Amino acid sequence: MIESIRVLTVAAPLAVGFDHASHTRTHSASVLVELTLASGHRGWGEGAPRPYVTGETLDSAVDALVTAAPDILADAVDWRSVDTVVDSLASIDLPMVFGGRYPAPAAAAAWETAVLDAACRVAGRLMSDAVRMAAAPSWRPPEPVPVSLVIDLSRDVTVTLGRLPEPSRAALRHVKVKVGRDVDDAVKRVAQAMSHLTAETSVSVDVNGAWRADQADRAASRLAELGVAWIEEPTSARDWAGMARLCRAGVPVMLDESCGGEDDLRRAADAGAATHVNIRVSKCGGIIPSVRLAACADALDIERQLGVQVAEIGPLWAVGRALATSLTGWRAVEAGRGDEWFLEPLTEPAFAVDRTRHLAAPLTGPGTGITPTPALLGIARPRAQWCAGDGSWRAAS
Repeated sequence: MIESIRVLTVAAPLAVGFDHASHTRTHSASVLVELTLASGHRGWGEGAPRPYVTGETLDSAVDALVTAAPDILADAVDWRSVDTVVDSLASIDLPMVFGGRYPAPAAAAAWETAVLDAACRVAGRLMSDAVRMAAAPSWRPPEPVPVSLVIDLSRDVTVTLGRLPEPSRAALRHVKVKVGRDVDDAVKRVAQAMSHLTAETSVSVDVNGAWRADQADRAASRLAELGVAWIEEPTSARDWAGMARLCRAGVPVMLDESCGGEDDLRRAADAGAATHVNIRVSKCGGIIPSVRLAACADALDIERQLGVQVAEIGPLWAVGRALATSLTGWRAVEAGRGDEWFLEPLTEPAFAVDRTRHLAAPLTGPGTGITPTPALLGIARPRAQWCAGDGSWRAAS
């Protein structure tokens, strides 16, 4: 069924940088999987390895794909229909298969999303259909969804919100404010945001694990007084005791880097250390693990946000769009800023968000409905290629 696999990496320069407490990003960092079937249909998948999130790098993700993919190809995927493909993938712990001793969720996400994209294209189905088949907790026919505004550390809060026309500010449903290690500056940035917004717009703060426990404790009461909706990843990853202390003080806490899957979420729930969780496709290992984590959050009465990796170049934001527009229950949805980060479109159709009404529309498929542009393929670095004829990997051209 699979004729060939090609693995590429992309480090596209950003027209506008993105800063948060853990990293300053000036380029994308994605691994792409191009899957060509005997029918001629192609599926595209993407993973965004981030050392500070999952410990993966571009090179380790490529190595994981090249090492594990031939074994997975043999018998693991039943290609008879989209349903059987979803069932096949759901039966495998892909992050562990690709990672071996340690999970490799970005590599798994690149592989899984390519397989699902190819299967949906063959059947003429939308990617949202694969979401429904993955036992999604609250599926609906795709419809536009409100998306958050994320203000990173490179942007002044007052200037960013002040530039928005009043109708556009009023249409915002959620604003995330990135902050650094300085607690006083963090409180100032949140207060500035709230001074420009109505009570209908919630505001959260994302620390990216930068605060010590004592800093988080000191900031909590001040941010609670301002009415912050939640603090995302306030202290070091999996500091269950510190985050539980904030929750007991009445400050909602969202897990991000601390939650790679259901086991982490259950541990946090048992410790009373989380009220919210940020679900990101690459961090979780694909669409199916993301859907399962959403269902787990619902069962634990933990609210959920659909997040993104900074500088997703195509397949990742597209499958995220499928999750965002076909599942209900998101407390907030991030869509990324592909229209601002890259100098020219990297996909056809191009990344698009209604920045006036802050809405993301569904993609139309089949599959994700997108293909890489010549601009994207022109900057992609081919790393390895597998062909069914000889069943082995070789350097890609």
